[in-house]
This record gives sequence, C-alpha cells and structure tokens, in this order.
Amino acid sequence: MNGSEEILRKSWSNIKSYETGSLQLGIKHVLQWHVAYETPTNKALVIISHAPLEDIDSSKSILTVCHKRGDGDYYISFQLTEKSQEDVFISMCSNLIDYSSDALTEKDALKKVGARYRQWRRLMEHKNMSVLSDEKRRGLIGELLYLQIILETDKGAKNALEGWVGPEGADQDFVYDEIWREIKTTGLSSDQIAIHSIEQLGNGEDGELMIYRVDPCAPEADGAFTLRGLVSDISKYFDDNIELLETYFNKLSCIGYIDMDIYDKYPYKYFGKDRYDVNNSFPRLLRKEIRSEIIRCDYILSISSIDGWKRG
Repeated sequence: MNGSEEILRKSWSNIKSYETGSLQLGIKHVLQWHVAYETPTNKALVIISHAPLEDIDSSKSILTVCHKRGDGDYYISFQLTEKSQEDVFISMCSNLIDYSSDALTEKDALKKVGARYRQWRRLMEHKNMSVLSDEKRRGLIGELLYLQIILETDKGAKNALEGWVGPEGADQDFVYDEIWREIKTTGLSSDQIAIHSIEQLGNGEDGELMIYRVDPCAPEADGAFTLRGLVSDISKYFDDNIELLETYFNKLSCIGYIDMDIYDKYPYKYFGKDRYDVNNSFPRLLRKEIRSEIIRCDYILSISSIDGWKRG
C-alpha cells in the first residue's frame, strides 16, 4: 500500500460513517482534499476549490458531483456506489491525489485530476478489473521498453505515442514510417514465441519482429523493476502535455492496465532483446496462402530457427 492509500484508509476509518461526516486530509497539495461519507455507507473523496471541475461524468460505480457552495467555492465529490469496487476506488483516489501533487496552481491541479479521472472511468466501465496475468504483464513490459526507445529518438513524444497502435486493436504493436514492428516478450531460457493471428506478422509487407527477454526476479536483484515503475517512468516523457499523458494512459487502459499498487509486488528483470527482419523468406503464415474457411490461426515459432533473420 502506498502512502496516500494508507492515509485515505485511516482517514475514512476515523469518521463514524453513520454521522455522514468529513475530514480534511493533512497533505501538502495545492487543492484542499477531504474524505467523507455522502451516505452512511458510501465513501467519497471531496475537493473544495475556487473553480469547478468540468467533464467528470459519473460511472457505473462512482457518482460525481460538482456544485457551487454558498461561500462561492466549489464542492467536487467522487462517491463510491458499489461496495465491491472499494479497493479499486481507493487506488483511484490515491492516484488522483498523487498525480496532481506536483501542480503549482489550482487550475493545473484540477486539469490533471479531471484527465486522470476520465482514464479511470473508461477503464472501470469497459474493462475487466482483474490484475493482469504474468504473461500479459511481461507482454506490456516489452511494448513499453520499445516505446521508451522510440521516445528517446528524434521522433518526438507525439509521434512516438501515435505509432503505438496495438492497444487500439491494430494487427501489429507499432507502425512508424509505414514500417510495422511486432513486440514479443518471453523468458531468458525460452526458445519459442506465440503468434496469435495470421495478420500479426503482416500480410506480405516487410516489417520487424522484436523479442524481449524478461523474467520475474527477487525484489533485491540487480536491475529489478516493476511494471508500475516502468509505467511511471515513461509517463514523465509526457509531463508537459496533459493531452499526450491522457492518451498514454488511455492506451494502457485498452490493454487492461490500471495503476494499482499490487503491480509493485511483481518485480522483473530485463535481459536484452533481439531484432529480426520479417520479409518474404521469413517463416510465417500469410492470409493469401490460407483457405478462406480458416478465419483464425495461432502458431508457435522456434526462436533458434529464425536466427538467420536476426539483425546485428
């Protein structure tokens, strides 16, 4: 549990819910944060500000309110309405506070709160809230490691992010300058990768296959990192552009990632990557070679057998 989550839980526990009371959080922040009970059983996170927070529609499990008080300030409330979502709700509240904590003005802080809440709302409405499996965590790590490489080139943050098209349902993970790249992540000792569709390695067009080697490790291992830490590191590339930052987290939510502290419990170690040319001679299935009655096909590639296509 991170510091903000612990503060939130303790603060709510210090309120007698049947009194529907509130308690201001003693944290350093440009916004005034409170925890409250909007009803005897419904927890709420509340902001008191001089300006309203726009575009904070309610979700299936969170009721949002923004109204002007008699003293001219605005009362902004995020109220949990489904008890089963309490852990996720508290993670969201903690994230709203932490994400906006570096804002220097109330206006900037509210803008960051609104952007981050919209990301959480979309994920909570459209995705399974279960934690990503080890396979999916490692798959996402591979994509993020490659995205980080592109972000460090001269493409610029906007173009780098726009080229990450896999989360939107594209056949390949990245497309830059009309060249596609598919990212696969496997363990250090593994000699195979799974291809999950006929189109994943292109329909005859040349492209590139990147294979990342990532394994779980002990927290104290040299070079250990977590998916959550990697997500946070990459988010810093977009800190000066709220729209790009929102796009980044939207792509993560499409994959099923939500910023929860449980992801800090799974450390990984990166062992390197290999790059392969996927061309006319590369061993792959092509749609034009498959009977039309076959609408889906998964297959396994031997990594050692494609060594002749490895780039130096």
